[in-house]
Amino acid sequence: MKLDYRKDIDGMRAIAVLAVVLNHAKIPGFSGGYIGVDVFFVISGFLITAIIAREIDEHGFTFVKFYERRIRRILPALVGVVIFVLLASFVLFDAPKIQMVGKSLIATTLFYSNINFWLEAGYFDAPSQLKPLLHTWSLAVEEQFYIVFPLLMLILSKYVRRFRNPILSFILAISLGFAIYQAQQDQAATFYLAHFRMWELLTGTLLALGVFQPIPNKTTNIALGIAGMILIVTPVFLYTENTPFPGLAAIPSVAGTALVIYSNSTRENFTGRILGNPALVFIGKISYSLYLWHWPLIIFAKYYLIRPMTSLETGIVLILTLVISTLSWRFIETPFRSKNAFSAKKIYQLAAAAMSVLLFVSGTVYYLDGFLTKAGLESPINVDRLEFEECDINYIDNPEDILTCRIGEKSQPVSFMIWGDSHAPTFGKAANDAARNSQVAGVLTYAIGCPSLMEIDTTPKVGDLPCTQYNEMVIKHLEAHSEITTVILTSRMMLWVEGSPYKQEEGPKYTLKDNLNEAPVNADSGEIFKLGISRTIQALQGIDKQVVVIVPIPEIGYDVPSANFIASRTRRDANEIVAPSVDEYLSRTRRTRDILNELKDAYGIQLIEPSRILCDQSICRAVIDHIPLYSDNNHLSGFGSEFITSIFDPLFVQLAQQ
Repeated sequence: MKLDYRKDIDGMRAIAVLAVVLNHAKIPGFSGGYIGVDVFFVISGFLITAIIAREIDEHGFTFVKFYERRIRRILPALVGVVIFVLLASFVLFDAPKIQMVGKSLIATTLFYSNINFWLEAGYFDAPSQLKPLLHTWSLAVEEQFYIVFPLLMLILSKYVRRFRNPILSFILAISLGFAIYQAQQDQAATFYLAHFRMWELLTGTLLALGVFQPIPNKTTNIALGIAGMILIVTPVFLYTENTPFPGLAAIPSVAGTALVIYSNSTRENFTGRILGNPALVFIGKISYSLYLWHWPLIIFAKYYLIRPMTSLETGIVLILTLVISTLSWRFIETPFRSKNAFSAKKIYQLAAAAMSVLLFVSGTVYYLDGFLTKAGLESPINVDRLEFEECDINYIDNPEDILTCRIGEKSQPVSFMIWGDSHAPTFGKAANDAARNSQVAGVLTYAIGCPSLMEIDTTPKVGDLPCTQYNEMVIKHLEAHSEITTVILTSRMMLWVEGSPYKQEEGPKYTLKDNLNEAPVNADSGEIFKLGISRTIQALQGIDKQVVVIVPIPEIGYDVPSANFIASRTRRDANEIVAPSVDEYLSRTRRTRDILNELKDAYGIQLIEPSRILCDQSICRAVIDHIPLYSDNNHLSGFGSEFITSIFDPLFVQLAQQ
């Protein structure tokens, strides 16, 4: 296929990048704008394949020439952005987050940032609002594809040309099949990893190779183009962050892009004329710079403000993004694409030099963090999240018994257990100190993402071990240890009752599933939570255990150490910005409290209330004397745990007297 310049493709680039930018800027109505990346993948596969195929047919293809074009296209603007990110990070971030940027900068420079961010996509990972290079995952996917694809094309074209298209179609089908399956198992892997995205690029490849013969009928082409635009645009407005994506949900945008490209292949039709208007074409031309610059500018603005941007602030950031992107396209992208300005040899030399410098700087930042501390960028002390990792049972092996951590006075026999999800270890320091003061001892056990709800599982699953299996193991352990007379239950109950994160917190919505099917057909998470915790209390009381429940601590809805650092640096009070009011806390916990109070009346359980220390008359504090009480947006820090030690005193005094 002859590759002539097509204004409609620049127009589609514009639609794609605008969808992504408006989605990331949280503009209402663009909740599914992330599908713009899938549009880019199809366009990239189409254009790059057309060039490779033509050069192979003309016996002019060389890997040196191919990667020279990739360097000219990708590297100059990317270098500009990463330099800006590094400088801005030194101004705004504390040492751990600068290290995080250094790590992601190494991954970005070596084009494996998609793998890096996939590996970081864990339960306690820093939120994306603190990752200014997160968007480079898509560049990594493309570059990994183009490491393998040119060689594959060359081999297929030279040795099995007759089977080239069927083989590529087969690879596409395999990639799509794996993506559909894996999206149900591990959505993060499907989103980030190249082999699950390969089918999108190969869709463009097959178009470029003429697998689908042109349709001469003008009306049919117009209809296909309109259908394609509908398939692209509809997900932008209908999809949300909770849509299982990619996999099946990526098919409309990929198919739509393919239809628009296909329908305008022979002559420009209705959609081609719309997409070819000068405004869209211009946005399409600067789309790469616009994609690179928009994310860090939005991230740093949000980070500095420590709150969602207002409409005016969002508008200012978007205008600034457009201006900077235009300058980047004009004075960085365009000159480096000119062979008159930079020869192939010079391009390779500059690329090697730039990558070497970036790797040296980012490696220094990541591996030699001492100078960051000396520069006054250290984080406030004592914000460690977990200090009881050895009793987290969240691993793939099938253990015969739970793991426990000993807390309290070591010379005393064990008399209590703290049991729960990831919130359980955050009470470890408090319980340890209080238990020592009262001369009692206990154990702590937990599984990340598993509330202590019998025969209840969470969706999506957070850990490696099913919650039902873990909870059954805890009961069996307690049956075998009669010396444990008191069990303290704790979890992030509001997340399980309400099913949604809080305020600016990122993450999926969670649902609870009753494995015994005893919940009403239309029961919501709150009703299933009540059923599960009632079963747990009944099981514990059935083996003569006293049950104590820790009323959930206030959620903050923003990463507290980050808010505290930038607020302190800019002479603001983090509590004034992120601390929830008492009314907000009571509103968020109203249903949870109603359930716990019902259980208290029904079963005689005891409740422990951390908020009586964490909250004053007006707010539930996030920091005390510029030291974070939280390690993120909802888990107590080590300092926060120590701060509420006294909540356990009445219980442990009682245990000491037994």
